[in-house]
Amino acid sequence: MIESYILTKDAEKDLRGIAFYTLKEWGESAFQKYKSGLTNKFNHIAKGHIPQHQFSAVFPQLSVTKYRFHYIFYLEQDLNKPIVIGVIHEKRNIVQQLKNRL
Repeated sequence: MIESYILTKDAEKDLRGIAFYTLKEWGESAFQKYKSGLTNKFNHIAKGHIPQHQFSAVFPQLSVTKYRFHYIFYLEQDLNKPIVIGVIHEKRNIVQQLKNRL
């Protein structure tokens, strides 16, 4: 299956961490549900079904949306496919996590 979005290595690492934690704390069923929800959100971003919310004036190309407990950061201006650069838990230091991703 060809994805309609691109995940950076950092975003893939974020997703592995989410998977590990969810499986450990909540089990397979919760993991599958959360994974499906994130994938659906990524696809909605790719289809333009998510209202764009600019993260900051300093990085106007960076958009953000939220799925449950995680912020999804992505680039999509003038791109064929949006690039997801991070999936960061709401309790994390978001600026610190994004610092080296742009």
